[in-house]
Amino acid sequence: MIDKVIKIEKGETMKLKKIIYTILLIIWMVVIFLFSNQNAAKSESISDKVTSGVIDIAETITNQEVKNEKRSTLIEETRFFIRKSAHFTLYFILGILTYLTFSSYSIKNPILYSISFCFLYAGSDEIHQIFSDGRTAKLLDVFIDTIGASIGILLILLVKKKTKIRL
Repeated sequence: MIDKVIKIEKGETMKLKKIIYTILLIIWMVVIFLFSNQNAAKSESISDKVTSGVIDIAETITNQEVKNEKRSTLIEETRFFIRKSAHFTLYFILGILTYLTFSSYSIKNPILYSISFCFLYAGSDEIHQIFSDGRTAKLLDVFIDTIGASIGILLILLVKKKTKIRL
């Protein structure tokens, strides 16, 4: 009797994981879609706000104020790095969620399918950007996105191996 209860609980846990991972994956794909749907001015404005926030943190840590002229120059000079870091980070998380979702469904070779899925989503995301005012598609972004996803997958594999946690 106890064995049956434990098996049911494990089965229910696996079902719950599938549902949660799938929902989180879909939500994250929508987040990426919404970022890509922004026009160029809005997208650049968000990047600049993030950069300004980083400068604010640096001011606090160093206890030195950055003058407005220097702040504007720093924002312009770091915009490319901030934007590409955002691509990497969004797809790093997508890679983790994709791997967890595919693994929960016992898909054979979830690593290959997860990387392929993220690559295809990155490509479709860049095509989608063509239809957003002032935005373009960049092959470099697909490459950065795929690297971010791959490293996210690698990280989750390392965590699973080192901790023996069943995710």
